[in-house]
Amino acid sequence: MKSLLNLLLSLAIASPVLAMAENPASPNTYIDHLTGLTDYCGRVSYSVLLPQAEDPVTYDITLQSTVVPGDTLSPCRYLIEWIPGREDQGKGFAAYLDGAHYRYRDNRLQEYHMSWDSIPFIMGNGGVQCNAQFVDVLPQFLGRELGRLVADSNFVYTFAPDTLYNGRKVAVIDGKLMYHGYVSKEATYILDPATLMPLAIELENNPGAISEQSVSIRYDDNGIRPFTIDSEEDLMALYPEVFEKYRESNFRIENLPGTQLPTFTAPTPAGERYAYHRGDTFNSPVVIALVDDSGANTPATLQAVRDASAKSPAQFDIIIAFVTNDTERATEIAGRCLPGETLLTGARTLARDCGAGIFPTLIYVGRDGHVKDVNLGYNKDLTNVVIQTATLNF
Repeated sequence: MKSLLNLLLSLAIASPVLAMAENPASPNTYIDHLTGLTDYCGRVSYSVLLPQAEDPVTYDITLQSTVVPGDTLSPCRYLIEWIPGREDQGKGFAAYLDGAHYRYRDNRLQEYHMSWDSIPFIMGNGGVQCNAQFVDVLPQFLGRELGRLVADSNFVYTFAPDTLYNGRKVAVIDGKLMYHGYVSKEATYILDPATLMPLAIELENNPGAISEQSVSIRYDDNGIRPFTIDSEEDLMALYPEVFEKYRESNFRIENLPGTQLPTFTAPTPAGERYAYHRGDTFNSPVVIALVDDSGANTPATLQAVRDASAKSPAQFDIIIAFVTNDTERATEIAGRCLPGETLLTGARTLARDCGAGIFPTLIYVGRDGHVKDVNLGYNKDLTNVVIQTATLNF
């Protein structure tokens, strides 16, 4: 990084003819532009080199962001997707949408919701939404970080408003962040005077220490395009397998009551296709039993729901929805369907869209298609639980 910096600064000093009056002469011009950017879409090449490693770890990153006025938790909504250069390292993503944060890597999807638990959003240095992997390369976050650095007396820096980088005219912010007399970080930010956007960043974290880390960032395809992720449903549609297989939180299923049952389709053992469209009504209230054919409690759950249906003063139909596709196995476990019962297989999409991550899960749906309540898991008193829940809601 220092050789690059020395070249840039020497060019700036030795070639005064490069100076252009129209070039921004202050870092604040770039900072104001980046922090004020409303929409952004771009790609980044990101590499990290550790002292004992022979080759850097590389990532290809796609960035999207948009500013939502009034949101005090994050400078912007965002979606960050990354693909590592090595096949043994999994790809992942991080997203923030209006008080909800999602991060996926290593076959694990974590999520945080401000309405459920505010602590993760306010603890630490900005909360989980401001400390996700690669969030610092988003222009809005980068602008905020540059603003913090140039205002920090511990950051000793120079600003070259007009020099050369790869044959193009650029501006450079170069500095060292001091901590108790030691250099904790060396940073070079290369900026485009024409667009006021970042072109490259070179970082040396903990230089000279055993934990030294060299980071090289190259921006490509900086642009302004509409942000296309407006809701959790959009994110689920983009990553259906991730939400189906790796969701750990029960937030969505526990907040399902009061909402409309989502659209879903699934096959019946007879080879027909059962379809429900969001907003449709039912002939009777319905208890949907989402079950797995490998679950030890699946037979007992179905028996409990059937017993409750026979004893409950509130009448309801039953949809037995296996999330797995083995029709023969599902038929064997469920047995002969009784009047008012429907057996489905391959209902994993319904489970995903409802946020069900554990099975069995019971969903109570009124005639109007609105979810009234949910029960998670199995217990020996499930028959009475279903009777009580159905009586209260149907």
